[in-house]
Amino acid sequence: MPFGSSVLVIIAFLVLKRVQARGVSPWTVIIAVTFAPATIFPALTLLGGTMQPLSLLWQPAILGLLFVAGQVFMFLAIKLGDVSIAAPVLGVKVLIVPALGTLLIGEYPEARIWLAAAVAMLGVGFVQMTDATVERSGVLASVVFALLGALSMTLFDLLIQRWAPAWGAGYFLPIALAFAALFSLAFIPLADRPKELVRHGGVTLLLVGAVLMAIQAIGMTFTLAQFGDATRVNIVYSLRGIWGVALTWMLARHAHATGEHPSTRTMLMRMVGAMFIGVSVVLSVT
Repeated sequence: MPFGSSVLVIIAFLVLKRVQARGVSPWTVIIAVTFAPATIFPALTLLGGTMQPLSLLWQPAILGLLFVAGQVFMFLAIKLGDVSIAAPVLGVKVLIVPALGTLLIGEYPEARIWLAAAVAMLGVGFVQMTDATVERSGVLASVVFALLGALSMTLFDLLIQRWAPAWGAGYFLPIALAFAALFSLAFIPLADRPKELVRHGGVTLLLVGAVLMAIQAIGMTFTLAQFGDATRVNIVYSLRGIWGVALTWMLARHAHATGEHPSTRTMLMRMVGAMFIGVSVVLSVT
């Protein structure tokens, strides 16, 4: 499931990047990608669980807030930069998981994790490579927002692993995503009005991207809630960095999917960076 999610999330990113290129506000996109899983996740109630006291509703509420924060940072990273920048940097999440896992779930990283972190940072450096046709400030902003998104979603994953067993995936995840949808309503004043959305012609693409994001979210969150092992789950999921560079490279010149056309040298540097992050993943698991 994490492997399938790593592919779907990149396709969703490219579709939603196209939506934003048509003039649709990123806040509209964020509302869509939080409401889509909130409407799909209730199906997980068929799995059952143990409803906890109302005094513990703060747990799924925090998860919902972290989910919204992660979406905000990720889509700002894509809007200001590119999928080929944001996706590899988001792969650093796999190294943040064991680091924060020490504090949240009592898992202590080995020395090879820190070696992997150094290799990942080298990869991030290559991802930032750019040329005169791309504004460097946008690249740096994309990297910063991608790192913040990785941090938010790391906390999201680890707290699922810590809190979900008591609730059961069938109760905890639908409630958490319902809170996320509720919190996203705060962005309505910044979002497009329905007439504006229709004028931009992005309704169908927005729905497709939001549904793809919801499906990949089910793959990740269900795996974490049901089986735990956040570190290895995120190791597999981090492959999205390589898919992000490869698919962006293939589509950029034909479908204008990214809104920019970096040089071949720049894309090669980003691929090298994604490969370094991939190496760091291998080091952290073998």
